Amino acid sequence: MVMMRKGVLLFFLIPFLVSCMSIPNQRPAWIGRPYDGKYPEDKYLLVVGSGSSYQKAVENARINLASVFSSQVEAVTRITTIDSSEGGSFDALFEQGTVSSNVEDLVGSEVVSSFTDEMGQTYVRLAVERQESARFLQTRLAELTKELAKIRSQTSADRLERYRFLLSAYPVAQEAGQIADRIWVLTKEINPDHLGALASELRTLARSISVEVIVNSETDPHFLKAGFEGALQNLGFVQGGGDYALTVTYDSEPILFEASPYAYERYQLSVTLGRNDKVVRSFSLSERIAALHQGDAKTKALQSALNDGIETLIGLLSQ
Repeated sequence: MVMMRKGVLLFFLIPFLVSCMSIPNQRPAWIGRPYDGKYPEDKYLLVVGSGSSYQKAVENARINLASVFSSQVEAVTRITTIDSSEGGSFDALFEQGTVSSNVEDLVGSEVVSSFTDEMGQTYVRLAVERQESARFLQTRLAELTKELAKIRSQTSADRLERYRFLLSAYPVAQEAGQIADRIWVLTKEINPDHLGALASELRTLARSISVEVIVNSETDPHFLKAGFEGALQNLGFVQGGGDYALTVTYDSEPILFEASPYAYERYQLSVTLGRNDKVVRSFSLSERIAALHQGDAKTKALQSALNDGIETLIGLLSQ
């Protein structure tokens, strides 16, 4: 009888012990639903990441956090363009038509939960405290706002010079816009649209400035003229004679290397933006371009000169 009772007791204890031992390996609810009573959505921004190791899980959680931020930002982002009368996009040249999201800007992010299942897969829950992060971002936004005000306070009777002052503030305004969007995602607080205001002022000012493109080249001058005119148009400037002249001089020559299977072409490009006898900005570029055939090298050199020339011109205008 005693042995029977022990057997019955053991029969009931075994499932209980197995159950207790398996509890630690049960998937926690936060893996599927990050928010709970301890970490409510109104106070925290939460994401979950998984990986073959703890470090990999944290890395993936941070990637997921950036993705959540980007998707919410894109829903409210104002794509800013400066269009001339013929169309075109200012941001296409500056590659600033979209808002990027850096997790590093979200201070206070930390792993608040972790779990490793029986297969060795690790899960982590990453938390960002909304108000704390927003306060940090507001401090940075205030600094950028002061910097923008300082740049925009610079005055000049020359409209192109004034345009250059404003254009140099564009990266600052873009960062301010990105931070304002981050704050909106965290707290739904709306801040001034510095980027939109600056773009509007640039658009208005550019439409009062005319630039004529003059090309000196024996190699497809129409191609170079159309390319630089398009870039100026995208910046908002009026085409044709008048205020300023952009003088472009281009030349190229083949370079022979007997032991090389490639053909080479070296180009020289000089660009001057001026008004009457005054030079506003000028630069020169030279580069050796390779291709399988000489004709292809010559064509690639011309295209490279145009692309590099436009990029350099815009960089100088924004300084």
